[in-house]
Amino acid sequence: MTEVYLMTSGELYNKDDIIIIHDNDNRKEVDEKAFLSVGGEKEVERLSKNPKLQSFDAIYSSNFIRSLETAKYIALENNTIIHIDDRFNERIIGDIEPMEVSELRILQAKNFDFKLPNGESLNEVKKRSQKALKELLNNELGNKILIISHPIVITALLSTWCVRGFNFDYDIILSYSDKAIIDNNFASSNIIKLEFDETNLIDINTFDL
Repeated sequence: MTEVYLMTSGELYNKDDIIIIHDNDNRKEVDEKAFLSVGGEKEVERLSKNPKLQSFDAIYSSNFIRSLETAKYIALENNTIIHIDDRFNERIIGDIEPMEVSELRILQAKNFDFKLPNGESLNEVKKRSQKALKELLNNELGNKILIISHPIVITALLSTWCVRGFNFDYDIILSYSDKAIIDNNFASSNIIKLEFDETNLIDINTFDL
């Protein structure tokens, strides 16, 4: 049995309050460099000592700064290394103006194939994260693995096995075996556990730290 745990990064600084962005045209690069707040750093350090986040054989992370900052504490506690895999990176938004991100979220929730110019659809995110996970399962057979990624990526990946629905705000809701797995409420303390027999999914559960 291989255990795969999914989590997101800690709390971010509000970049509108403390960061002056001199390159507003490069939204993707700005998003990649967003970092944890002091409170977020302290929270992740505290979570890293939780018994449920021990005994990992390997940690995989997107290459975003906030993911790596989260991963470093858990890797230190587990005395293991961090594998950086950009297939777990956040969805590429693309050329969004004059649309708002909230509008894009609704359009993509309704249609997993929808994407903006130079952006990614949720099905494309799902495909690349599926491929990364399959390789991970083949390489880490029988191990306990942590993946630190992003809410949209985790949602797209879990839609492989989960039943998809929506709330009144068109946020995606995912359920598995009549259990609510995703309800648009992500925090670093929300952990999703997947159990596999080789590459075959056995069960999905969620818990809070």
